[in-house]
Amino acid sequence: MTPKQQQLKELLGPSVTALDLELWAIEIISSANRLTLRLVIDHINRPVTVDDCEAVSRQVSRILDVEDPLPERYTLEVSSPGIERVLYEIEHFERFIGSQIKLKLNVPFEGRKNFAGVIAGVENQAVLLQFRDTEYEFPAEHVERGQLVVTDVTQVGGSKDGK
Repeated sequence: MTPKQQQLKELLGPSVTALDLELWAIEIISSANRLTLRLVIDHINRPVTVDDCEAVSRQVSRILDVEDPLPERYTLEVSSPGIERVLYEIEHFERFIGSQIKLKLNVPFEGRKNFAGVIAGVENQAVLLQFRDTEYEFPAEHVERGQLVVTDVTQVGGSKDGK
């Protein structure tokens, strides 16, 4: 997490929590002449709704207007993490122990940065990744991100027909 993302998390996190939601991630995306501030929100017990996104957008817009943490013009986006969500923080990996993921490292291990497997656990600020008969231990500071690989959509609160 960059210092700017940390600043925004500290600034906006309490307002998101007050709405009974979790601030899953903050992304600052710069492309061409456009800056996008994307807030990814989650709810521990149910899917995120459009109403949730609207409520967070209204709430944090007021804070951003007053505090003005981004001097550039930007577009605010609020979204859910989705079922094949990106895992950024060690707590995200803890929540999904036993799940299949793709893992990207920011430093190579055994000559590569990309791994896949099942989250076997989290210990001593490291992600334990099981692939076949091998368990890897990746320190959190070497993990750029993980992404869930959903093989059974019914296990993440939905079903194949969307109901």
